[in-house]
Amino acid sequence: MTAFNKPARQIAFHAVIVLILGMVSGLFWGTMMADVSSSASQQAAWRLAHIEGFANGVLMLVFALAYPLINPQGWAEKIVRYGLIVTGYSNISASMYGGLFDARGLLPSASSSAHDLVVYYTFLPGVVAITLVLVTVALCLRSGKAPLE
Repeated sequence: MTAFNKPARQIAFHAVIVLILGMVSGLFWGTMMADVSSSASQQAAWRLAHIEGFANGVLMLVFALAYPLINPQGWAEKIVRYGLIVTGYSNISASMYGGLFDARGLLPSASSSAHDLVVYYTFLPGVVAITLVLVTVALCLRSGKAPLE
């Protein structure tokens, strides 16, 4: 069995935290569903937070487990590791904030509330980071360099 290196373990650690936050968001979602005074948009925001935590946490775990196959080196290793961590926390924090303040974070406009802008700009680093991660992973896989044994 191949021992996992420190970057893969670090990604997996943060993935578990993102998963936990997603599960906590699920509790809030359930509470909102049971509360007749909660709005449909607030329920949707907590559902999104629950899904974001699960989806991002699992995505991070998949990349951590595939780390030996991807085998990023040098700058690519930093982009993959920190990009995944930024993505996970960006998405879960933006969606949880949206649930707390009933904000959706859609494209900013003149009618956007301050909370909508916070959600939008908190999601943005995650969008940029995951794009960089996916391009970097594709380049690492394309390079054809054998994983370290």
